[in-house]
Amino acid sequence: MRRMKPLFGGTIPFLIIFVLCSFAFAQDQKYKDYTIIKGDTLWDITDKELQDPFLWPKVWKENPAIKNPDLIYPKQTIKIPLYLLQKEIVPEIKPVAKPVAQPEPPREVPKIIEPKKIDYLVNKALLISSGYIAETIPNLGEITETPFGTGKTIVGKGDEAYIKPAVPVRKGGKFYIVRPMEKVIHPETGDFMGYLIDVVGIAEVVDDDDPKILITDSYWEVTTGDLLDTYYDIEPPLEIENPRKPDINGYVVAAKQSRLISVEYEIAYIDKGRRDGLQVGDILATLKQSKHRIENGVLQVISLQEKTATVIVRKSHEEVVQGDPVLMAK
Repeated sequence: MRRMKPLFGGTIPFLIIFVLCSFAFAQDQKYKDYTIIKGDTLWDITDKELQDPFLWPKVWKENPAIKNPDLIYPKQTIKIPLYLLQKEIVPEIKPVAKPVAQPEPPREVPKIIEPKKIDYLVNKALLISSGYIAETIPNLGEITETPFGTGKTIVGKGDEAYIKPAVPVRKGGKFYIVRPMEKVIHPETGDFMGYLIDVVGIAEVVDDDDPKILITDSYWEVTTGDLLDTYYDIEPPLEIENPRKPDINGYVVAAKQSRLISVEYEIAYIDKGRRDGLQVGDILATLKQSKHRIENGVLQVISLQEKTATVIVRKSHEEVVQGDPVLMAK
């Protein structure tokens, strides 16, 4: 018996395979595989691959296998979401041909005034996350549970969590999410100065019957047990052309441990504040703890409390640590 040829000569199966492969390829283009090397942090990787280190929570969220963003290891492969790099594509509009008109007399072309670039002393996210020293631990409520039902206690931007408020809450209200880190004891006098408070995120109330929040921003991992504090809008201070160099003698009383931030963004806290005449933007120097006068860093005040100030390390020859003397910069 004569065999019949396939009706489409095998074309349809080939087309199906081609379409499926194309779809899979398109899906792969949404992510870039990145192999972690020694010393990498999500902050560094996001800065290098996406040019914005504060996108690290989105990278973490796209990699559910990473339970703790502080624990990543060399040779581990993660996916970088490339959609975070996409920019809006404006379609080219072709000019429509117009009828030839009689030339008009020349008009004076108005001068285009370029908007003045605004330079901030420090970016908003770093300013908020730098934290402060408080005499008492703020506590307007506590994060008690996450809605995942899997025992997951770490959440980030875009996640929800249940809270136990210590004050009345309403839908749409906001809080800072804070975490007390340590007691601050003055390195010279031994006096208790307060508690070092870390600001780890911002939350908005989405349900006031069974109180629940949405984490709208996270600067570090948010966990059950973290506390709520009063929210107020913070605007970063403008860069100062000729910052003051006040005659101050004090000490570094605490230094924030570098986790996702590099040394050039190291944060420290000093025992002088608003009552001592300090202003945001002031420049100070630090000395190495030695019998000789050896300057080891340059600090700039970024926020003030009554008795203390939060400073950023602008230059350092070595790590600025608790107990380093602080004085007028040259």
